[in-house]
This record gives sequence, structure tokens and C-alpha cells, in this order.
Amino acid sequence: MPILAVCTFCTVNIMLNIGREISVMYLIISGVSVLLGMTVAFTAAYFTDKISRRHSKYTYFDFLPKGMVFSEYAGEFARYGKKVILRKLYYIPFETLESVSRNPKIAPHDIEFKGEIRGYFFETNRLGYHIFEDGEIVFDNIELNFGRYDELKSVTVKDRFGNTKRLEKAVNYHWNNFKNAPKKKPFNIADYVTTVKKRRPKTSNPMLEAPSYSRDWK
Repeated sequence: MPILAVCTFCTVNIMLNIGREISVMYLIISGVSVLLGMTVAFTAAYFTDKISRRHSKYTYFDFLPKGMVFSEYAGEFARYGKKVILRKLYYIPFETLESVSRNPKIAPHDIEFKGEIRGYFFETNRLGYHIFEDGEIVFDNIELNFGRYDELKSVTVKDRFGNTKRLEKAVNYHWNNFKNAPKKKPFNIADYVTTVKKRRPKTSNPMLEAPSYSRDWK
């Protein structure tokens, strides 16, 4: 708006002073203002698109068999000529989750989780993880499985996924599935490995193998 106002002012003065030297000055001011506006607009568009692409790649919500992961892009910097991406990652176990809440009237794009939550803040290449056979999360960086995290009582997802109504519904669905899941039976190797029956020793005399009904023990 300021640039538009300057250009409008200069245009009016150019029209009123056609043929005079002062009109050239107004023309230069108008041109510089337009150039400045274009520079600011393209710079803002570049950084906005950059941040948007970073968020679309590093900001996500993941459902696991025994919990949830909320990952959030947390900036970047250059180190030794290489770009380093930072991320915040929160692991929310279903077992210790206490509540999921949102206020659709005041903040429809926010959702809060309460419980025993683990918070990590590292370079993105240190926050890789996979799911173990029992459904537990296991970080590729071994030390993160035993520490190097903050113990939080709550975490709020603020304006990251638009309206959080569908997210709340999905969270409650997976949480209920975890609570109602049948308990696994203890592992019993006998259910998978059959015992080998011992063969009865045999003799070369078939008469000895025949059934005997004699009760004479003398």
C-alpha cells in the first residue's frame, strides 16, 4: 500500500507537470518504488515457499502401534558449508496418554495432548526411527532410546495441520484400538516346535514282539 500510494502521487504530479524537469524526478521516484516493491515481493515469496516446503517435508503426525509421533520443522543453519535441518520430535505413548483436547471455538487449529511425553530436539538425520517387533519405537541413534530427551507433561500442536477435528478423531480411534487390543499370550516354544517321539527298540525275533497273555511269572 505505501508503494502504491507513492506511485499514485508521482503519477498525478507527472500529469500536472508534463514538460517540466520536476516530472522526471517524479518518474524516477515511481520507478525506484516499483523496483523496491518487486524486490521485497520476490524475496518474501522465496522465503515463504522455502519454509512451506520445509514444513511439508519435516512436519508430520505419525501413528504407531503403541503411540504417536509429532515431528515439527525447527529451522536450519549452515555448518562447515553444509546445510543442517533441525527438528522437534515428540513421542506420545498410548499407555501413558491421559487426555486429548481441543477448543473448536477459540483455537480450531490447535490440539493438546497430556501424559508422559518424550521431547527431542536434534538434527533431522539423528531422529530416524523404526518399529520393533512388539510395536515399540526404536531410534536409529541408540543413545536416544535410553535418554537425551525431555520429559514433558503436555504438548500442543499449534496451527500445523489446519483444522484439527479430523486429527482428534483419528487419535481417539487409534487410542481406543490400543486400549481394546487383546493381550498377547506368553510365548510357548511347544506351540511351534513338536517333540520327536522315541522309537521303541525292536529285536530280530518276531516272537518276542508278539503280545503275550501269560500270567505265569515263575
